[in-house]
Amino acid sequence: MIVVSAPVTGGNGGKDSQEGQARPLKAFRIILILLLTLTMLWTGDTSAAVYGQFWKYREGDSPRTAFGDFPWLYSAINEEPEWQDFDFPRRPPLSGKMHHVWLTTKIPASNPEENTLFFVTTNQSFRVWLDEKMIYQYGTLAHQNIGYGWRWHFIALPDRARSHTLTFQMFSDNPASLGLLSQFSIDTSDRQFHNLVGNDLPFLINLPLVCLLLVIMVLFCLNQQELRLLYKHIIAFLVAFGLWIFCVSNMTVFVLDQPAFWWCFAQELIYIIPAIGTRIVEHLLSGQQAVWTRHIRYGYLILLAVSLIAEVTSLSGLTKLLPVLFIYMIVTQLFVLVWLVQEARAGNRYCRAFLVPATVIPVLALVDVASRAYDGISSITSLTAYGILAFAFFVMSILKEQFQRERRLIALANSLELEVASAVERSEIDPLTKCFNRRKFDDTVTQAVTAARAAGKPLSLLMLDIDFFKRVNDTYGHDIGDRTLINFAETIRKHLDQHQTLYRWGGEEFMVLCRGSDLDTSTALGESLRQRVAASPICPGKPDPVTCSVGVASWHENDANESVFQRVDEALYAAKQSGRNRVVTEAML
Repeated sequence: MIVVSAPVTGGNGGKDSQEGQARPLKAFRIILILLLTLTMLWTGDTSAAVYGQFWKYREGDSPRTAFGDFPWLYSAINEEPEWQDFDFPRRPPLSGKMHHVWLTTKIPASNPEENTLFFVTTNQSFRVWLDEKMIYQYGTLAHQNIGYGWRWHFIALPDRARSHTLTFQMFSDNPASLGLLSQFSIDTSDRQFHNLVGNDLPFLINLPLVCLLLVIMVLFCLNQQELRLLYKHIIAFLVAFGLWIFCVSNMTVFVLDQPAFWWCFAQELIYIIPAIGTRIVEHLLSGQQAVWTRHIRYGYLILLAVSLIAEVTSLSGLTKLLPVLFIYMIVTQLFVLVWLVQEARAGNRYCRAFLVPATVIPVLALVDVASRAYDGISSITSLTAYGILAFAFFVMSILKEQFQRERRLIALANSLELEVASAVERSEIDPLTKCFNRRKFDDTVTQAVTAARAAGKPLSLLMLDIDFFKRVNDTYGHDIGDRTLINFAETIRKHLDQHQTLYRWGGEEFMVLCRGSDLDTSTALGESLRQRVAASPICPGKPDPVTCSVGVASWHENDANESVFQRVDEALYAAKQSGRNRVVTEAML
């Protein structure tokens, strides 16, 4: 189960945060409204000459004469009484026992430019005659293992200056599809192509949206661990839904002109999409409800397996089991919605958001199915494609929750980082003089030695000690002694560059690490610092100046740090023994 905690906000800052995060969602909604408006404007102007009168049919197939002619073709031209009227564009009232049907109609004389016939067939093979001349054939009018798929057709009609008899000889393995000519119209070729694109507009709009959501979820999946499994199943849903949108669009023929393949693939996805959807619900629910949802998903997978087995054995399982699938979806989806509502009332905002696609997508799918099942109405509806908008609402809700969570974590991390930085600084900085302390020196010197040897540059060390510092404490008190240490450190630090770092070694002793300086350069620096200390008012109230002694040593090839520390300490000791207020190098020992 996914538990979503309420965002922690306070005062006007919380209100501003919520308003700031609401702006992208408002913009997203505005974009969706504009897309829907564009769809209505486009599809509203895709009218063409639709011929829906004087259609006749004759169930079965025509015998052939010794010359290979079809007697039914001539009977259609001669309008013989064997033909029966039907209400086109609905399917003719067939018995459901035959796999062949003939359709015929009269097309009147018209503008010669309106010479392009357009229509869509589903799982049918056919021939088209204009009077006695066959002008088009699709398929072999015989059984094909994977059927003939969903296909649109452009057919050129010659000689529109006079009326003609238009006759169709049709075959289908599925009697429920037999005799259906969807979106039948006659118009100019330009307008027909415009209509083709217009009919695809719901898919052309929603497919890029699927791709956008897919990119967003992939990025989230790669960068977040907590909900990665949920994100993976959302990605799987988007991939399946996007593939289905493409498979049922008119554009598939431009990629691969194999309508039967796209038809079978689209039908397989109809079984797969609800199975993935229930897998998402499993992540959102908890306890026994999640277990029941898993069993529902198993039901979808069993239906898919049975339909594929039936399809392989030439029983058209994918098509014939669709009614069973939709009945199963209606029944189980009601339970899923009840469980989502219960979790939403318990405070699970992800469940509340998923109620939108869990309700909208099945309803749109059932509307599409019902519209196509109603005697085969002429326009192929595509409402289901708009279901991605409802799923986008769920994805945006996830993003909103994650942005709020990230903002809270960043605020917490900043607070913790500040505390950690302060703690680290306290552990590395001498609280009195604000110099780095001995612990920091130990951490730094090894890195400095490694870097100097890798770059082939020298590295030296100064050790400074305030002369007669114990007398200052004894004579003027510890407060003045502390001020003397502070002033001494400030005086030294002001005269160091970026390659030289001051450390408090302990008591009145200090170290200066000189990167890139050899023994002579460091000796000159030590002498300069000694003179500046002697010339500065280091100890308040003390009439004579405060001085310091300095020892200098450098790292040699393969020199251990302890050896350098020992040499610089001996150099400092020598400076004190020889009268103080002077600089002694390791070379003088």
